[in-house]
Amino acid sequence: MTQETYQDMCQSCGMPIKKPEDYGTKADSSQEYEYCTHCFQQGEFTALNITLEEMIKGCIGIMVQFGMPEEEATKQMEALLPTLKRWKEQ
Repeated sequence: MTQETYQDMCQSCGMPIKKPEDYGTKADSSQEYEYCTHCFQQGEFTALNITLEEMIKGCIGIMVQFGMPEEEATKQMEALLPTLKRWKEQ
């Protein structure tokens, strides 16, 4: 496996990936190194039909729960998510 296959951030939601168990899984249950376990399991996105706008809104909610001001979370997610692999490929 090459170094470039590992990501330190989920390419769907932007979540930092810090531990092996944070990675998603492929259809054969091996680790998927581009997406987190919340976004990708058993070779599929967990929310197949979610839109970019819905993902941004959901991520903002989680960031606010962790103590980030909503305005800052909105600014960060609106800037980051459209640049991630899942959303650039649409």
